[in-house]
Amino acid sequence: MNIPLLLGIAYAVVAALLLNLNLASPWRREIKIGAIFLVTALYVGAYIGAQNLRGWAIAEPPANPFKLHWAVIEEPDKANGTPGRIYILAQPMAAGGALRASPRLHALPFSPELADAVEEALEQIEGGRPFEARLAYKEARPPEEAKIQKREGQSASENSAGERTTLKLEFRDLPVPDLPPKGSAN
Repeated sequence: MNIPLLLGIAYAVVAALLLNLNLASPWRREIKIGAIFLVTALYVGAYIGAQNLRGWAIAEPPANPFKLHWAVIEEPDKANGTPGRIYILAQPMAAGGALRASPRLHALPFSPELADAVEEALEQIEGGRPFEARLAYKEARPPEEAKIQKREGQSASENSAGERTTLKLEFRDLPVPDLPPKGSAN
């Protein structure tokens, strides 16, 4: 059985128990109303918690270091009001280049610097060069032009000191693993 089917059966059982509690029990009305709110909160919590089961991208950066398998850059669209996203398929790595877990899809906020770095990384992937990637937050004082653009309504994430915070992709080449010499077959 798959997980969504099991969750549906579990919800039906809980709803049946709640109906039985409300119809056939001599308990006070406050307890019955509390049970209704508790089950409603359970449904909402289970829906939010099951977001990772659906295969959607998670909105957090991958653990450093990671192997970048692929990426899709969605640029901001002012006509539709979408902020833009960068989706990366990343797999956590251990020391020495060993892969630690399955690949996950991560949704990162769009920035031109990150988009350029991801495009460069994709070119290296297509060229067959393995590399180790890291995401780091970079803080920099925006130039005067960026401050003017911000006043005109364009948004930028800033900290309390007025510095802009963006994600920066850094990567370095992985050494090619040494393979044992081929033995002669006798």
